[in-house]
Amino acid sequence: MIKPDDVERILEACRIEEVVGDFVRLTKRGSNYVGLCPFHNEKTPSFSVSAVKGIYKCFGCGQGGDSLKFVMSHEHYSYVEALRYLAKKYGIDIKEETQTTDQIKEYNEKESLYAVLNYAKDFFIKEMNETTDGVNYALSYFENRGFSKKTIEQFQLGYCSKERDNFTQNALRNGYGIDSLEKSGLTIVKENNYYIDRFRERVIFPIHNYSGKVVGFGGRVMSTGKIEHVAKYINSPETAVYHKSNILYGLSVAKTAIKQQDKCFLVEGYTDVISFHQVGIENVVASSGTSLTQAQIKLIKKLTDNVTIIYDGDNAGIKAAFRGVSLILQEDMNVRVVVLPPDEDPDSFAKKYTKEQCQEYIEQHEDSFIEFKANLLLKEAGTDPVKKANAVNQIAEDIALINDLMVRSMFIQQCGELLNVPEAALVRAVSKFRAKVLAERNKQNSVYREQITQDLQQTVSATLTPLPRQTTHYTKLNIDEVERCLLKLLVNRGEQLVYFNNIDNEEGKQFSERLDQFIFNDLATDGLSLTNPLYMRFMDTYADMAEQYTVKVALHLSKSRDENIRNLCLDLMDITRPESPLWESDKIKSPIHTTYNDESKLLEEAIRTLQLLRLLHVKRIRSHYYEELKNSAENEQDKVLTIITKLNTKISEIEQILGTTYRSE
Repeated sequence: MIKPDDVERILEACRIEEVVGDFVRLTKRGSNYVGLCPFHNEKTPSFSVSAVKGIYKCFGCGQGGDSLKFVMSHEHYSYVEALRYLAKKYGIDIKEETQTTDQIKEYNEKESLYAVLNYAKDFFIKEMNETTDGVNYALSYFENRGFSKKTIEQFQLGYCSKERDNFTQNALRNGYGIDSLEKSGLTIVKENNYYIDRFRERVIFPIHNYSGKVVGFGGRVMSTGKIEHVAKYINSPETAVYHKSNILYGLSVAKTAIKQQDKCFLVEGYTDVISFHQVGIENVVASSGTSLTQAQIKLIKKLTDNVTIIYDGDNAGIKAAFRGVSLILQEDMNVRVVVLPPDEDPDSFAKKYTKEQCQEYIEQHEDSFIEFKANLLLKEAGTDPVKKANAVNQIAEDIALINDLMVRSMFIQQCGELLNVPEAALVRAVSKFRAKVLAERNKQNSVYREQITQDLQQTVSATLTPLPRQTTHYTKLNIDEVERCLLKLLVNRGEQLVYFNNIDNEEGKQFSERLDQFIFNDLATDGLSLTNPLYMRFMDTYADMAEQYTVKVALHLSKSRDENIRNLCLDLMDITRPESPLWESDKIKSPIHTTYNDESKLLEEAIRTLQLLRLLHVKRIRSHYYEELKNSAENEQDKVLTIITKLNTKISEIEQILGTTYRSE
C-alpha cells in the first residue's frame, strides 16, 4: 500500500491538463481546455478540462473526475496502479508499506499479469546480455540487423533460451504462480505439470500499451532453417491485459513525437518501427501485421488527425490494408499513402538512407489515399468497362465514409476528373453509399442514442423553470435532485460569504457568514437530514474537512481515500460557470439550480433549496400520518386528522414562499 503522505504528494504534483493531455488532444478555450471525449464517440468536442479546479468533465456522456480518476478510467487501472503511474510521471519516489498475505491475495488478475509480464521482460533482457547463447545468437542477430545498443535498450529487446521451460522455472522460483504464467501467455501448460516456454529459442519484442506497461510479447524464431513448420513470428495470445486489436506497437515511445509533429506514420512490423526510430523518425507505429481496427485508429486520433501509411511495393499487401483505411476515413482523419521503391520495405529503407533522405522521399511521394486508390484501381481496370465501374463504386464507397461535406465534394470533383466519370454520376453513387453508411451508423448507435435521449430528458426536466404558483399547476419534485443541489452548493460555493441585514443593529449594518456554515446551521435548527446514505456521509465528511481545513475544502474532499466520497465530490464540481437565464425575471425562479450570473442571488438560492428540503421532510411526515390514519382506531382519527391539517398548512406556507405547488415523485 502507498502511504497517505505519498498519495498527498502525488495528487498535489498532478496538473490535470498534463495528465489528460498525454491521452487527449486538448485545445485552449478561455480558462479551460477542450477536446474529444476518450470515453465515448463524438465528432464535436464536449470534453472540458479545468486547470484551475484540477478536474475534467464530459458534457456528452457525463464522465468526470480528477487526474487520478482519469488514469483509472482511461487505462483501467486500480487505485494503486494509477498512483504509481502518476508518481512515475512526476518523478516522485514512493515507499510502499509491506503487504500482508491477505493483501497479496487481493491483487486482481490484471495486476498479477502486469507483474509477471514485467518480470519476463527483465528476464529476457538479462538472458540476451548475460548468457552465451543470448550474446552469440540473439544480440548478434539484432546487431546484424543494424540495431544500435541504444535502440536495443530503448525497445527492451531480449531473448528466450532454447531450453523447454527455463523461463517458467525461473519465474516459479521467484514467486510467480503458474496460474499467472499461463494466463499471461508466457507458459504453455500440458498434462502432468509439463511446462513449455511459449517463446523458447526466439528473440523477443516486448509489446507495450499506451502508457508503457508491458502487455505481451512478439517472438521471432531463431531456427527457421531447421524446422519448416515453425512460425517465423508469434505473439502473446489474447489475455486480460493484451488485446491485439487495441494495441499499436511503438505507440508508447512515439506518442510525444506524434503530438509534436501532428502526424503519424503507420507501418506493418516491429523492425519497421525500430529502424525508423533509429534513423530519427520517431512518430511511427505498427499495426503488427493486422488490418487496422477502430480501437487502433482511436489511439492515433487522440494524438493527431494526420496519418501516412507507408507500404512496400506489394500490391496484395496494399489491397489487404484497404479495409482498415476505410475506418480511418470515418473518423474524419486525413489519410495519405507512400509506396516505397521496389524491393524495399520500411525496415530496409530506413537503414539505407539518412533521416533527411527518408523525409524527402516521403514528402515527394505522399498521395491522398483516395487519389492513390483511384489510380491503382484505374490502372488495373484498363479498358474493361465492368472493372472500371467497380473501381468507381469502390471510390464512391470510400468517399461516402467522409463526414465533412466540403471534403467529400472536393474528392468527388477530383476523382471525377481522374476516373473520367461525370461528376453528377459520382455524386449519385456517393449519395447512395452515404445513405447506407448513415443507416448502419444509426443502427449501431441506437442504444447509445437512447441513453443520451434519456439523459437529455432528465436534464431538461431538472432545469425547467416553474411558473408562478397556480392552483392547477404542479411541478414534480425529486428528493435526490434537491439533496444533490445542496451538495453542489457546498462543493462549489461553500466558502463564499453571504450577507444578512442585522435587524438587532440600529445602524442596519450587514453581517456575513460562510455559505456552508449557514447551510449546516439551518439544517440543525429543524433537525433536517438527507435521505441518501451516501449524501449523508458526504455531508459529515465535508463538515470534518471544513473544521480541519478552512479553505479549499472541496479540493481536499476530491482527494479523499474514500473512493465514493472522492468520486461524488468530483462529479459535483462545476467545471465552468455557464450563463444562466434563471434570474432574468423576478417572477421566474429555479428551485434547484444554482446561478452564477448574479452573485447576490446565491443566498436566496440556498434558502430556496433548504426550503424545498424542508417541504419534502414535512411531506414525508404527512405520508406517515396518512398511513397511520388508515390503521388508527375511530377514537384516534380526529387527533391524527388535526396533525395532518397542521402539516398541510405548513406545506402550503412553504409552497407559497416558493411560488409554485409541488408534487413529490
